Amino acid sequence: MVFSSSLFLLYFLPAFLILYFLIPGRFKNIFALTASVLFYAWGAPDFIFIVLFSIIVDFYVVAWLSRSSGKKKKYLLALSVAINIGLLLYFKYANFFVENVNALLVSSGGNGVKWVEVLLPIGISFFTFQKMTYSVDVYRGVYHPLKKITFYKRFQQYFSYCL
Repeated sequence: MVFSSSLFLLYFLPAFLILYFLIPGRFKNIFALTASVLFYAWGAPDFIFIVLFSIIVDFYVVAWLSRSSGKKKKYLLALSVAINIGLLLYFKYANFFVENVNALLVSSGGNGVKWVEVLLPIGISFFTFQKMTYSVDVYRGVYHPLKKITFYKRFQQYFSYCL
């Protein structure tokens, strides 16, 4: 489902807005998060668990980072950045790397590596840089870590803006 589709404009968006303004304030974040996840899953169901797992892991690494100090804090920031950059590199460049290795192997008379192409999740770059910004901001003390994952705006922004 994309933002310009009639399904989104005539059904999803009006239903979301009506329900959002009818539910009590304390449930609004949970509802917005659930609707955002459903919206993303509609467009890219194969990646929903990878995205959710990545967000949850990063959320808890950053929470741990905020309670740490010294070298441990730096290592946790490095872990968060490594997870994010690792996902980005894998999904964006794994196919490129394997294709070039295969071209080199074939040109030198060898056989290419068998490979199933990796599909690219919708909004992976946006998602990755949003999460890294959150990690660095908490590390620098610009923001305090959020207490609940339902308030993790990067989580909601990713699902809301990726399609």
